Amino acid sequence: MDSAAHNEIDLLLDKAKSSGRNEDLSALWKVVLSLPQWHFMTRQTATIEERKPFVGVLDGKPWAFVFTDRQRAQEYARTIPNGGFVDESGNVLVISTDTQKAIDYLLALAAQGVYGVRFNELNGWFSPIANLPAIINHVNKG
Repeated sequence: MDSAAHNEIDLLLDKAKSSGRNEDLSALWKVVLSLPQWHFMTRQTATIEERKPFVGVLDGKPWAFVFTDRQRAQEYARTIPNGGFVDESGNVLVISTDTQKAIDYLLALAAQGVYGVRFNELNGWFSPIANLPAIINHVNKG
């Protein structure tokens, strides 16, 4: 993701947080949904085949952690001491996937009981996964 898109997401997020207006939140979602890929951090495991996107528990609810670029995923993973995300070389493995496949994956997680999705944790936003189809429909109409 180029830095212009990176900055645009930050600006849209700041605007949505400060205004609280639905139009500003819709503009943020529109850009995020148009990204070619979404990114997930994953714990280090013995084999790559065992690795899957991280789901963490906050306030007693399971959340999927999604990032709009690889760098943000790596930065967040490094903030979790002994989280198992950083290997001995200091690397963080990030799973990058086509945005539509990521959405399908999140909807499948919801069917397994995962409550919500947290975007760009540290300076981001969140939503119940159950709201994703309505968000997508709303953004696509606009």
